[in-house]
Amino acid sequence: MFSPSSPSPGKTRVRTDTNAEPSSSSPATAEPATDALSDGPLLAFLFLTFLISWPLWIASDVLSRGGAGPLDFRWLLAQVGVFGPSLAALIVSAVSGRELRRNSLRILPLLGLALAVGFVIALVEPASNIEVGSLAAIMVTLVTIWVVIFFWPLSPKLLLPGTGEAQRPAGGRWLALAFVLPVVLFLLAWTLTGLQSGELGLSSYQSDVAAFGRIVIVSFSINFLFGGSLGEEIGWRGFLLPRLLRRHDPLVASIILGVVWAFWHAPIDLTTGSFGPGPAALLGRFIWTLPVAILFTWFYIKSGGNLLVALILHTSLNISSDFGFSNYERSLVVCMILLFLTTLGLWGFSRMPRTGS
Repeated sequence: MFSPSSPSPGKTRVRTDTNAEPSSSSPATAEPATDALSDGPLLAFLFLTFLISWPLWIASDVLSRGGAGPLDFRWLLAQVGVFGPSLAALIVSAVSGRELRRNSLRILPLLGLALAVGFVIALVEPASNIEVGSLAAIMVTLVTIWVVIFFWPLSPKLLLPGTGEAQRPAGGRWLALAFVLPVVLFLLAWTLTGLQSGELGLSSYQSDVAAFGRIVIVSFSINFLFGGSLGEEIGWRGFLLPRLLRRHDPLVASIILGVVWAFWHAPIDLTTGSFGPGPAALLGRFIWTLPVAILFTWFYIKSGGNLLVALILHTSLNISSDFGFSNYERSLVVCMILLFLTTLGLWGFSRMPRTGS
């Protein structure tokens, strides 16, 4: 379980779970622990994250469309804002030392490649994620495959931007669970809601298994690159979380990250009303984000701090909106409840490591 402790600044490490997949190389730390615990880089990361994201969202004028509209160049400008956390993490990390600068330069081309694919998509201006043309579908799928390969087999060469510690290779079981768990929870919620209402419909499935398979692949790939996964997780779980875990036990670190994460979405929620009208949207976002942040921390620690697990989990949480599920909003509410209960169960019945050594 999440166990509180009182770490000593400059000397602590987060011990990942002993059941995590073993590393093929011994972890290395590129920067001193005292630098990882200093306030300057943390504050710089937060400042840059909001400085990049909020102005670009406002300038794109996408918020005025209420989250709807085509995937055009306004959408692409807003997507650069979505990449704010990852860009901020890599920039701040790059000025922290030579090895971390090299590490940032390894990862930055992935973000550029994703945005280049976004440019191709914006040229066509598809109405939704699943309506991109064949060329864009192939491109977005191939880039997603490359990012997965980059973070999986090559991950021993990568460092966590926040602390300079080497990532462990992604364990297959944690990758599978990160994908399956959100999907199972949503499908269970949708089934329960449908049984109660007497309606179980899926508009994206038209008795063509191959066509539906294409929709699933394209939806996953677009959400992986543009749904916040690649744009956010290098920042939230690659930079902010490992730094917070140096100072706090996992539960407190998760709550702090969850508050920042929820507040970062404020312009979107206040404009689009994703979680309710006006200020109620902020409350709804906080209620949703806090248990999700705890779930991400559980996966982060259990998987040995691998970023690919976080990328897969984030994507899997987002893809349900693309398929035309009946009773979608009600299903989301039930899914939130199931997610909260699942998080409580994982927190209460899993042995989580203490911070410190």
